Amino acid sequence: MSGSRTRRTQPRTEALRRTVGVRGVAVALLLLAAAGCAGSGAPALAPLPGSEAVLRSELFFGRLKPDGTVVTDAEWRAFVAEHVTPRFPDGFTVLDAVGQYRDREGRVQTEPTKILLLVHGPDVRPRAAIQELRDVYRRLFQQESVLLIESPARAGF
Repeated sequence: MSGSRTRRTQPRTEALRRTVGVRGVAVALLLLAAAGCAGSGAPALAPLPGSEAVLRSELFFGRLKPDGTVVTDAEWRAFVAEHVTPRFPDGFTVLDAVGQYRDREGRVQTEPTKILLLVHGPDVRPRAAIQELRDVYRRLFQQESVLLIESPARAGF
C-alpha cells in the first residue's frame, strides 16, 4: 500500500518542480525587465513647480578630540559664527547626532557629532567654501576627517 502512494507522489512532485521552475524563470525575467526600465534614467516624479536643481551637502563634524575632550558648545558656536555663517549667509541647518566609526588604529569610536546641512547651487564657490570648512575644522580641532556627502536634489522656497 505504501509503495503505491510513493509512485503517485513522485509524478506530482516532478510536475510541481517543473511548474515552480517555469514560474521562477518567468518571475526572474519579469524582474530583469523591470530593472531595465528602472535604469532608463527617467525621473519617477515630475519636479514640483517652483523647484530647482540643487546640491545637498551634509558635513559630519565629530566633536571628540584626540586628547579625549569634546568640542564644547561654545567652541562649536564660535566655529559657526566665524567660519560657517560668513561662507553661507543665506542659511543652513545644524543637527545634533551621535556618530560611530573605526579610527586609523582599527578601534570603534562613538562620539557626539554635528551635521551641517547645506543646500546650494552646483557652482564652484559653495563647493570651495565647503572644502575650506572641512580643512579649518580639522585643523582647529585635530580631527582625522570631516565626512562630506553630496547628492543632487530639488528645492523650492
